[in-house]
Amino acid sequence: MKKERVLLLLLFLCVNMVVFAQKQTTLEGIVKYKKLPKISLFSVENGRVKECTTATVEQDGSYRFTFVPEKPGFYALGDKKKNFPVYVKGGDKIQIDLLEQGARLTGKNTRENKALYQWEKYVNDLRVMTGRGMTYKEFFPWLTRFVTKIDSVKKTIRSGNSRFDKLIHKKIDYDVDYYAMMFLMTPRVVHPQRSDWPAYYDTILSEEKFSSDDLLLFPTGFDLLIMYYNFTYRIDSNGQGEKIFSNDRLRGEVLLYMFSISAKYYPEYETFMKENEGLLTEDQKERAKQMATKLYPSLAGQPARNFMYPDVNGKKVSLSDFKGKVVVVDVWTTTCGACLAQYVYLKKLEEELQDKDVVFIGISLDKEKDRQKWIDFVKEKNLEGIQLHAGAQSQFAEDYHIVGVPRFVVFDKKGCVVMEEAPRPTDPRLKKIIESELQK
Repeated sequence: MKKERVLLLLLFLCVNMVVFAQKQTTLEGIVKYKKLPKISLFSVENGRVKECTTATVEQDGSYRFTFVPEKPGFYALGDKKKNFPVYVKGGDKIQIDLLEQGARLTGKNTRENKALYQWEKYVNDLRVMTGRGMTYKEFFPWLTRFVTKIDSVKKTIRSGNSRFDKLIHKKIDYDVDYYAMMFLMTPRVVHPQRSDWPAYYDTILSEEKFSSDDLLLFPTGFDLLIMYYNFTYRIDSNGQGEKIFSNDRLRGEVLLYMFSISAKYYPEYETFMKENEGLLTEDQKERAKQMATKLYPSLAGQPARNFMYPDVNGKKVSLSDFKGKVVVVDVWTTTCGACLAQYVYLKKLEEELQDKDVVFIGISLDKEKDRQKWIDFVKEKNLEGIQLHAGAQSQFAEDYHIVGVPRFVVFDKKGCVVMEEAPRPTDPRLKKIIESELQK
């Protein structure tokens, strides 16, 4: 009998949870910041907003959503370019107006959204201070004063919902980090040196922020994740990259993002999966698979298209001049800092292989109008090896789908493609690939 009572209790709890999740929620208000024929309600998926329903904006600017949320959590209201956060439990009535500079709760609202917009109102001062008109000499002292108040602000922002309160306090920390980092990354007339930064910046990459994947529950979570990733390169020129994320799902999202913006050929997908399959979630693997369907088929093993470009003295040099040698092409521009950073490692690699049948060719994609600038740069920096100028609209860039630099391409002794997206000189794999071809 006792066992039956326990089973009945569990069944009762499960039914109640389903009923709760299926409670209808209403959002309504006025759109005041621009005329829109409709607005959207977005759910949050992997830290990004995903449209789940739309509502017509009436002539008087009013709108109304009635929907059944799948689960409690953060949503966003507006359009793709501009939207505002709301928290939905199920069974809510949320009244919120969308304004030019933000959103404002009106009428009856939940305790969670009152707490959320208490913070949104408070953080707006920080949002405004990160504008381009502010100098670091003005912003840094202001930021230092602002962050000293955060702990006391958290004590006043509570809803009574323990799960929500935990999340809103995390959001507070994430938002402050976001605007502090955004200030550094926004173009300005004068940028501060690392020694000018206030002490707060040393706390931004603290480990506890990345021990869970809660960051991805927020509408701007993914943008913030990438902001943290990019910030590692401001802290340390070598960068800690995705290694700062102790949570595997966060690390997987960064790796997937880097794959999405860099991969061009299908073999890169195979390499990516081989290196990261044990780390990625099933959803991340599926998204990687979908990305792979849009990649170009590999050119490996196919005869390379010959090219011929002038060197700094105007002499034409072609790929066919080097039959019988392994050829490594370094594609770069004079304005690419990452390209120049690779050159130190490339030079070392050339020295290690100087007695081998391998040739290193630099191909510049600088615009034709900047050709003299490229010549001067090569001479000034004393760049060694064969340096050629192809121009921004070159056939070489088109043949190998080059839209970003640095880029390395390897050809074998017969003039066939070995790898159209080879590792950079900083990666030991490039030397192994060259040595493997030299042995053939």
